[in-house]
Amino acid sequence: GEVVFGGVGAGLYGMLVFVVLTVFIAGLMVGRTPEYLGKRIQAREVQMAMLYVLAAGGAMLLFAAASVVLPAGLAGLNNAGPHGLSEILYAFSSTVANNGSAFAGLTGSTTYYNGMFGAAMLLGRFALI
Repeated sequence: GEVVFGGVGAGLYGMLVFVVLTVFIAGLMVGRTPEYLGKRIQAREVQMAMLYVLAAGGAMLLFAAASVVLPAGLAGLNNAGPHGLSEILYAFSSTVANNGSAFAGLTGSTTYYNGMFGAAMLLGRFALI
């Protein structure tokens, strides 16, 4: 799978966020002040990097939780139970992270899911930028 969230053209800032996190964690393990290219990594950079990492997961779970609770979200399921939940989770994680594909059992071409996928893509991609 992909490590970088945000789809095509979003690789550079995603990789830089992971560099900031890696340098910070490595600095904690070594016991030195974290630096990257001669610049110290301060608390503000680490806070923004963690906000980046948590925003994608938060967007996925927020929209998936709404779809599991609302009747319009449940109407698009062809499979009930755990497989239906995994269909909804996969659809929103795929929408936020990359291209928006879905399992075969979810009817994603309804007005509800088109709106929710659009909002999830907007929040999941632009919040990261």
